[in-house]
Amino acid sequence: MKMTIEELKISNFELIQTLSQEKMLANGSLIDISLPPQQIIQEFKTLSKTRRKLRNLGIYTIISLKNTYIQLNQESCLKIVNRYIHGIGWHDLQYICFLDIQKGNIYIHIIFNRITPQGKLIDIKCLGANWQQYEVLRQSCSLIIDNPVHNKYLQRRFCNCCG
Repeated sequence: MKMTIEELKISNFELIQTLSQEKMLANGSLIDISLPPQQIIQEFKTLSKTRRKLRNLGIYTIISLKNTYIQLNQESCLKIVNRYIHGIGWHDLQYICFLDIQKGNIYIHIIFNRITPQGKLIDIKCLGANWQQYEVLRQSCSLIIDNPVHNKYLQRRFCNCCG
């Protein structure tokens, strides 16, 4: 499986509207994902307004998992996302996650608000995935993909004589 992580700075949250029309809304933090997209965007803007002179309001992360040898469902993908976000330490940020699950490929789109609920700012100088982030992603995927519950290829089949 080939993994890539792309992180981009964004100046507004209108991308949420586009992604909501094209991808499956899967998860969020510090946001009610049942709200209409324009209301979700407004909630992101409200938090960002606590830092008035900020030009780049958010971070858009695209995680690509290509050539996956098993078909993962939404629940499995969300477990990977949650483990990854906790692993990189961004679980306390407001974010929204969209999934694009295809046969053999999974694309995860996450929009993070750079402002924490406490008013702190995530520095965009840290953008660009480093080896630690790739290791967190690899471990997050391994915990799901290498688990027989999620992977029919790893499920052991016993004959009647073996128990």
